[in-house]
Amino acid sequence: MNAANHNPAWSAEALEDWLLAKIAQLKHTAPDSIDPDAPFASLDLDSIHVMDLVVALEELLDFEIESTIAWDYPTVRLLSAHIATLAAQQSAAAAQGERPC
Repeated sequence: MNAANHNPAWSAEALEDWLLAKIAQLKHTAPDSIDPDAPFASLDLDSIHVMDLVVALEELLDFEIESTIAWDYPTVRLLSAHIATLAAQQSAAAAQGERPC
């Protein structure tokens, strides 16, 4: 596990900005034109796009994320908040030398 990727700077807000930038890139638009409270489906993101975002998050944060997470947290804001919580748990476990679940 790469401890450098378990950065406390990955707050919900930072992850939200990161996701908005990724979605904007996919949609060829500006990040501030995307509503972080809009469901992914209303952003014209299909399941493949959303899975690509989850995989990119896994690579960014260096931990596995449940593949169905976007169904449970179907907006950028909800997903960002949940992933920030998971990242904090991963970081705390790494700091204590534990292997996270």
